[in-house]
Amino acid sequence: MDTESLRRALEEAGLTGQQADTYLTLLELGPSPVVEITQRSSVSSSRIYDIVRQLEELGFAETMERDRLYARPREPIDVLERLRSKSEMFADAADEIEDRWEQPDPLESRVSVVKQQETVLRSAGDAIAQAAVSIELALTLEQLEELQPTIETAATENDVVVQVSVYDVEESDLPVPDGVVEVRRNPLPGPFLAIVDRRHAFFSPNVHSDEPYGITIGDEILSFILHWYFLTCLWARLESVHVDPDASPTYISIEEFVHDTVPLWNNGATMTLTTVGQRTDTGEEVEITGQLVGITNDRLLGPEDDPAYTDLAGQLTLFLETDDGVYTVGGWGALLEDVEAQIIRIDSVGLEGAFEW
Repeated sequence: MDTESLRRALEEAGLTGQQADTYLTLLELGPSPVVEITQRSSVSSSRIYDIVRQLEELGFAETMERDRLYARPREPIDVLERLRSKSEMFADAADEIEDRWEQPDPLESRVSVVKQQETVLRSAGDAIAQAAVSIELALTLEQLEELQPTIETAATENDVVVQVSVYDVEESDLPVPDGVVEVRRNPLPGPFLAIVDRRHAFFSPNVHSDEPYGITIGDEILSFILHWYFLTCLWARLESVHVDPDASPTYISIEEFVHDTVPLWNNGATMTLTTVGQRTDTGEEVEITGQLVGITNDRLLGPEDDPAYTDLAGQLTLFLETDDGVYTVGGWGALLEDVEAQIIRIDSVGLEGAFEW
């Protein structure tokens, strides 16, 4: 560091320009008569004695009376500590500014690529805190612990349906956030993935990446692609380790609901459902409760079928009979049905009667 930069640093530490100049001169000369200091510095002879006394009070110098007044520099321990503290603060501030500059608004950005996984986690946490309907999460134990307070607030206070898949952790070590509908354990490592309210998605690799990066998405179509990846690769094939005993069976995906309930239908069960979603023509939020009386898809599934998820990937429609008539209910991105279902709850199941497909 050159002398001018050092002078500016001392001024940042609280010295005046003349005090900094005098102290640097002392460091260069060592113990010296004060009159000699004024000859080597920019401080006038009328001010030098006052400046030296001020430095002595601040702990930068000490004076000695000989045939004339001498001064010598001291190691300003407190000031050095303050300088180092300021340095750390400035470095931290620079890192934080860089992070915030890179961090997109999770509710506005369509697609953004960021350099640090921490930015993705923070953006996901912000979106989770504002969630209104559903959250799908695949993450490590450490990431779960970091986001757990925010997840619990969303689930318990905002009634958000939350599904969590945790990588490579023993069941005994797995915390279960309050209010989460279901937790599954994935024995293999995988990426961080969060899908919030169907429109916001956050992705970052945990393994097999040469450089850290992440992607934040604010788009319903792109989020659906990641939702399908979550459903088929990070959720459906895994063993469940926790299901909320106080909650009715609840689904975020119409495909998962149909896949899981086919055995009941094939055995002639009747089922009452509540679906929370929005009208496809107006976007109005609705909640409809009725008896499931039919299901169709573009393959015209029959009751003898035991469909795989690939069989359910096209148009899929439920028919709910209510006091106001029969409503058609579709899944994510529904266009032709009356309602796009965001949440499906099973209220009751009976074994009398049979379904029409």
